[in-house]
Amino acid sequence: MSQVSFRSKVAFLCSGFVLITSISFLLVFSWNSTTLTQQQIDKRINSGENVLLEYFSAKEKLLNTAAKVLTADFGFKQAVATNDSATITSVLENHSNRINAELMILFDREGDLVSISHSKPLDLDELKKAVSRLAFTGLTAQFLVMNQNLYEVIVLPVEAPRVIGYAIIGFAINEKFISELKRLTALEITFLSNTNEVLISSLDPINRESALSIIEQKVSTWLLFERDLYRNNRINMDENFNVTAVVSASLIETYAEFDRFIISILLIGLLILSSGFVLSRFLAKKLTDPLFSLVKLTKRFANGEYTIYSKINDETIEVKELHESFVSMGKQIKSREQEILYQSRHDLLTGLYNRQTLTNALSKLLNTNEKVLLIAINIRNFRSINDVLGAAIGDLCIKGIAVRIENFINGSIAEPTHSVYGRLGADEFLIGLKIASVNNKNSESMKECIVDVMERLSQSLGVEEMQINLKFRIGVCLAPENGNNAHDLLRRVNIAIDTARRENEAVRYYKNGEDEAHLERLLIVDELKDALHQDDGQLYINYQPKLNLITQRIDKVEALIRWKKKNGQFIPPDYFIDLAERSGLIIELTHWVICAILKQLVNWKEHNINLKIAINVSSQDLSHPSFLDFLLQKLDEYKVSTEQITLEITERDIMENEDLIISRLIQLNEMGIATSIDDYGIGQSSLSKLKQLPIKEIKIDKSFIMKLDEDKKDQFIVGSTINLGHQLGLSVVAEGVENEQSLDILRSYKCDYIQGYYISRPTSADELVNWIKDNDY
Repeated sequence: MSQVSFRSKVAFLCSGFVLITSISFLLVFSWNSTTLTQQQIDKRINSGENVLLEYFSAKEKLLNTAAKVLTADFGFKQAVATNDSATITSVLENHSNRINAELMILFDREGDLVSISHSKPLDLDELKKAVSRLAFTGLTAQFLVMNQNLYEVIVLPVEAPRVIGYAIIGFAINEKFISELKRLTALEITFLSNTNEVLISSLDPINRESALSIIEQKVSTWLLFERDLYRNNRINMDENFNVTAVVSASLIETYAEFDRFIISILLIGLLILSSGFVLSRFLAKKLTDPLFSLVKLTKRFANGEYTIYSKINDETIEVKELHESFVSMGKQIKSREQEILYQSRHDLLTGLYNRQTLTNALSKLLNTNEKVLLIAINIRNFRSINDVLGAAIGDLCIKGIAVRIENFINGSIAEPTHSVYGRLGADEFLIGLKIASVNNKNSESMKECIVDVMERLSQSLGVEEMQINLKFRIGVCLAPENGNNAHDLLRRVNIAIDTARRENEAVRYYKNGEDEAHLERLLIVDELKDALHQDDGQLYINYQPKLNLITQRIDKVEALIRWKKKNGQFIPPDYFIDLAERSGLIIELTHWVICAILKQLVNWKEHNINLKIAINVSSQDLSHPSFLDFLLQKLDEYKVSTEQITLEITERDIMENEDLIISRLIQLNEMGIATSIDDYGIGQSSLSKLKQLPIKEIKIDKSFIMKLDEDKKDQFIVGSTINLGHQLGLSVVAEGVENEQSLDILRSYKCDYIQGYYISRPTSADELVNWIKDNDY
């Protein structure tokens, strides 16, 4: 059988293309006709607008000439100067008759009416009100609206030689005027006031109210949609937009012609489409049969069947080539799908299972109801390897650890299929073992198994001619004792590792209840977020006064945040502040505290109460790039002086990022904001760092103060610290004063401020003010 090319078959489709071409031509012709019609209407409107403007321009020139003749008339000037009303009236009437002006008015310099020439009596109050809107400078025509009557007027000063009055000359825009405009422009003309009120219209000069509704009217057509009765265009007739002219072109005849044209187009198109449909039915059978075979192939591909056994029966070269391409495509898709599936289940660097696959594999391992040992492995300080030796060396280390884990599984497990292992994250791995599969099944052997893992991993690792010694932390869980759900066990083994990191242990076994505590902490963090966002009173500030031992006055307080949930449960501040620091919520919490404190300072200032406030901040706050800008912005927003604020930070926080924190303290000092070292005496390197810190105050930790009257060693430490602080020019605060004996000792040491329950517990702002008044502080 001779083969026929697909190109030959295209010839049979030409008739179909003719149909498409014909339809396209009809659509284009229809579109062009519509556009041409619209252009003609626009041209008609533009022409009418030009005639309208030229007509008013001619009227303006006539008014200008008449106004100049009038104001240049010596006799008229003399009559105005001598207030000869009879002469003025006569001159105005003569000029009015000469140019057929309907309005001739003369005002004196003070704006009082001198004389008026008008065919009808006018309301003088309405006249003055209308004239007051006119500009009394220039020779440009203006529009005057008076008693809903419209005039085109010219205002010209009468000078002799100084200005002795103003002449106003104008034409009335009446029915005769607008009829003439309609004749000249062949358009409907409507004049509107600045309030969109019809002043006069060629549509219905008598019933003005109906004119606007006529030009905005829509008409229904047989095509079931509405069209505008008129095409309208607005023209602002003066610079003050007091009067607008609307030129309107009737579209009724245009619509009739257009509808007749559309009907003929539709009939022709229907005829052509009917013919094309009959022809396409015949050609479709010849063209689609081989395509249906290819569609079946695509469905098999969609079901994952990529092997093709059948051959396609068609005489065209192109279809056969397409079929062969489908066969080749199926093989390539199958290969790529397998590759993608592998990559989705494995870690690309090590080839071990990734986290998701580990979870699924662990679930299957747990379904056997046998005991399973989970060992999570974390590399200590792995980031430093990447930072110092480079990411390439770090990747080789990760690969080496993966190899050792595989060797451990192959050497320690009787049935490798009874184990799972993979990479959980950047520097974390997981091993899951069925206890029954371990070569020695007793509990001591499980501990030995963990020791074996640690010893194998801790051996020196040869990488690029270097010997790298890595250190590890291990978290351990046991199923079903610690759970029987893969997701729960993974979370709990991570909790064990986190606890090992926090407690600096090499191996940490998960303890039942830790997960619940972890979830409770997560819940507390979520509730704290809600409390911050809702700001509904759950969070509030208490203030603990600081007694100035020199003045015996309370001039400073420390702000302490408190949280009482809606259900009445009180959350200890140390607990939720620690969670806020761990979760990264401390920045938002500190921002809330600062705003609440500044609002309170403003409130106290309004009641003549001047107190300085100490605010506790963390290293995360000071390290945040926008903290200082936020603080300055809020101080400026609430008009609070920097001298009223002291920021307290602990020694521990300073040590976390020493260089950055010290630079921030220097910036605060330059801004005029005092800083204080909180809990002084229990941190690291207290004496060596104290001289470098740009601070104004130190607070001796309460552990040295609470039993100061009983412990001689505490007395020696506190006395030395106060003396050292004074020698360095620092103010010293003692917190935790519990009794009068301790107060007397601190006074003898010349401590600057004291704070503690002996003076006052932390209290609300209102209670603090009352307490200060009651105790005469």
